[in-house]
Amino acid sequence: MSGLPTQGPRAGRIYPAEDETYTDPASGATVRRLTSYPGVGDYHLYFTEDGWYDGGRRLLFRSDRAGSRQLFSVDLESGLITQVTDLEGFRGGTSVDQERGLLYFWVDDRIVEFDLDTLRVTGPVYEPPEGFRGGSFDVNADSTRLYVAVEEDVDPPDSDDKLTGMFEAEPQTRILSVPLDDGDPECLREVEKWASSHVIASPTRPELFTYCEEGPWDAVDNRIWAVDADAEEFRRIREVPPEGGVGHEYWMQDGERIGYHGSARDPQGRDRVDDPEPFVGSARYDDTDHREADLPDEVYALTHTHANTPERLVCDGTFERLPFGLLYQWDDDAGEYRGPRILARYDWTSDGPHPHSRFSPDGESVLFDSARYDGSSNLYLVDVPAFDALPAYEE
Repeated sequence: MSGLPTQGPRAGRIYPAEDETYTDPASGATVRRLTSYPGVGDYHLYFTEDGWYDGGRRLLFRSDRAGSRQLFSVDLESGLITQVTDLEGFRGGTSVDQERGLLYFWVDDRIVEFDLDTLRVTGPVYEPPEGFRGGSFDVNADSTRLYVAVEEDVDPPDSDDKLTGMFEAEPQTRILSVPLDDGDPECLREVEKWASSHVIASPTRPELFTYCEEGPWDAVDNRIWAVDADAEEFRRIREVPPEGGVGHEYWMQDGERIGYHGSARDPQGRDRVDDPEPFVGSARYDDTDHREADLPDEVYALTHTHANTPERLVCDGTFERLPFGLLYQWDDDAGEYRGPRILARYDWTSDGPHPHSRFSPDGESVLFDSARYDGSSNLYLVDVPAFDALPAYEE
């Protein structure tokens, strides 16, 4: 590998606080808008990645405010914003090592290591072999390796959308274990399918991670795969009927449960059904102990859901048809979920950002993106009130 990327002059620049607090008009919950830089997009890390760091005092986000997409952080006490990266060729795909204060992300065609204290690239980690391009990756729970997906560098056939085109192209995908001690990468699996996204490591079990087979949800054979890298075991998670779909998976905080949402019949699929029977839930990594709830019919594949534990779930809603973030609460006595209750107005539009709701590590607030302020994406934190204090959502 060639020399390390160096930071540009904007790295470390401090922006004044942009935050504002208001009462949500639909639920009465307290909402804090964290960013409001005019005319550019600010986005929190993808909902599967915990962007809180420095003991929960700071939050990472992505922004175009410096002229190109870079990483920034906001101090959650003062509201001050710091530019974290100023790197030519920054591609993102950020994975956070909370214990060591390190980031891993793509710069051009290689994964690098980055120190959050010094704001410097501290080492190259991995570069795909010739004929392949990098996909999703994540650092494992004990910081000994990255789980990385790389795909054959092929152009999709003519198609109306990338999802269908890449699915039909069937690029060879390799799922790798890349040691962080300079050892050689190990190929754990090789498939002739598009499977280079949603590589997510368990936050507590170093040997466990997930990856997914991408494509239209009603077309893929099985989307969610849980992997035990040490035992070389691959498990299907939450099978659905052929006309259905499931996905947008993530790990809960215990590192053993996998959250997801889906539908018995995919409303965005080839048959365009009107009764998708959407659901939200979770299962253990061995596909046992499923806990699920029905979602409103207005919610379909474009939504996202998140939970720290199976006791409480948040759902994005759906653009234009359901503009609220929704909350569900597990009832032990009834053995089922209560809800949904309205958490906050997201005002999600078809041309706006996905909210990508995510609970804070302490579960006391939910982070989401929205363009409701000025038409460009900003970050919001809504405090989570007592469940019974929230209004019910009526279909």
